[in-house]
Amino acid sequence: MNNFERAIYMLVGLIIGVIVHEYMHGYVAYRMGDTTAKRAGRLTLDPLAHIDPFGTLILPGILLLMSIMGYGTFIIGYAKPVPINPFLFRKPRGIIWVSLAGPLSNLGLGVVFIGLIRLLLTFDGGAVLDKMIYTCLFIAYINILLFVFNLIPIPPLDGSRVVGYFLRGEARRIYQSLEPYGFFIVLLLVMTFGFLLSSAVGGVANLITRLFGLGSIF
Repeated sequence: MNNFERAIYMLVGLIIGVIVHEYMHGYVAYRMGDTTAKRAGRLTLDPLAHIDPFGTLILPGILLLMSIMGYGTFIIGYAKPVPINPFLFRKPRGIIWVSLAGPLSNLGLGVVFIGLIRLLLTFDGGAVLDKMIYTCLFIAYINILLFVFNLIPIPPLDGSRVVGYFLRGEARRIYQSLEPYGFFIVLLLVMTFGFLLSSAVGGVANLITRLFGLGSIF
């Protein structure tokens, strides 16, 4: 498989992942009593409702080109954040479940597509079947990457919302003040310690593949 094919598979996985991720934030918020996402027209799987010009198009496009040229190992991006209003939640801890809904949906997609790989491997091989398996493989990998990445506890990533819920007073204020710089902090960390992220993603992915009897693939 060449770099172009690999990059396209990852891009497909990313688009599916970020759309489902944001939808699940809105859906769980809705179940918690907040209708903000629904009223904004964001409680939908329509890609056009979730596209962020930079996070969904420009950033993945740059990483796609880098991957094709052999300078990148994965593609990451994000969709337009679904609007929520925690003050409308029936319970204050609703923010925890809403925050975790996105990453857990990506983990769920990873499990589903690895399960599909296990199913496809029961059929006789062929070029078309191989393409289907590779497609599922990269969709699973990117979604597990989104799961791990979004749990990093740096604002505005989802993991920070969970941590922020347990902080109080000045500690919470200082922590939340990092949000305007969070993207640059995360980007710097990924560029510097990307191997740790890759190791974590591979570890989670291989745990799931072993559960399906596939051994370590990633």
